[in-house]
Amino acid sequence: MKAPPIYPGRPFSRSLWDRVPPESQGVKHQAQRFVFVDEWSCIACRNCCDVAPKTFCIDADAGRARVFSQWGNSEEDLDYAVSACPVDCISWVDRPQLQALEYVTRRELYEVGNQLPCPMAIRQGSVEGKKDPFQLAQDFAQGVASESDKARNQGRAALLSKSAAVVQERIQAVFSNLKGHLRDVGWRAFKRLR
Repeated sequence: MKAPPIYPGRPFSRSLWDRVPPESQGVKHQAQRFVFVDEWSCIACRNCCDVAPKTFCIDADAGRARVFSQWGNSEEDLDYAVSACPVDCISWVDRPQLQALEYVTRRELYEVGNQLPCPMAIRQGSVEGKKDPFQLAQDFAQGVASESDKARNQGRAALLSKSAAVVQERIQAVFSNLKGHLRDVGWRAFKRLR
């Protein structure tokens, strides 16, 4: 990876969800769930790639399993791939989770030059460096939400100040178009209100 990943607001993996034939659909398809591989836990056993080769591959840079095409295989095959994983590193997630998980994984992999620590050494406790992509994604999503709230509030404040300025300009225009007598009466009434 030459440049740091940019959050696209959508998953990095390709989705074939809308092309799954009815006989290959199930409860997870109806719920719009997707598969995600925790690359820090993956031991590159290739079970998932063998069971669902149109969905999973071994990433050439990181050397771990990764989903390259969501719903490339039937739900039954995907369920079997999840259950066949010897280290339980494949999870069903919803779309907002998936896009955050895929982004934080790519971001963290970029930071370490795609050199993940050995997952077996992590499990044995002899190496540190295990990241929890679910916690990273949750922290990222909270940061995006707070930035969005801040931008929304700044937008409201700008809109209100712009609206107030427009109202003030209209009042001034109307007031300046009033005849002298009405303007004097209006000005005295305005002074009493203050």
